[in-house]
Amino acid sequence: MTWWRRQRLSLIALAIAAVAMLGATVWLDIVPSIRPTDRVIEAESTVDIAGQTLTLGPTEWGEFETPEDTRVLSIRLASSGGSDAALCGQAALTEIDGDRTWLSSRKSLVVPSDEGENSCLPESASYRILLTFLLPEDAEGPFLLDIEGSDDDLARFRIDP
Repeated sequence: MTWWRRQRLSLIALAIAAVAMLGATVWLDIVPSIRPTDRVIEAESTVDIAGQTLTLGPTEWGEFETPEDTRVLSIRLASSGGSDAALCGQAALTEIDGDRTWLSSRKSLVVPSDEGENSCLPESASYRILLTFLLPEDAEGPFLLDIEGSDDDLARFRIDP
């Protein structure tokens, strides 16, 4: 029996793993980076996205307890809700003068549930959204807050804490 025949099961598993790895890389790294940027809606304080109006509220440093060498930036939004309201996507905070980006990290912090929702809600009355970002101590701002809409729209607020 030749070496190729003895190792065929291992070689098939290796080929399947390589294809899965390539697929995961394309799905997680390449596809998000080629999103169209012409759908970015720049907003000062209010934006219409996902069938609702989002209004930027106050931002606050250090509102919640964090691990050592980090701090939290809390951003509050008000939503008009409505029958046409749809679920929003991920919220991301990006340094304007740098290349670091953070995703909302409310699940990793102890945040009371009555503080507001952590994302847009579909078909609802007006409500509040609380976004929390766990940042390193050297992150000062200003930042860009991007919120994905339901139709590939991207709402962008400038945050200058």
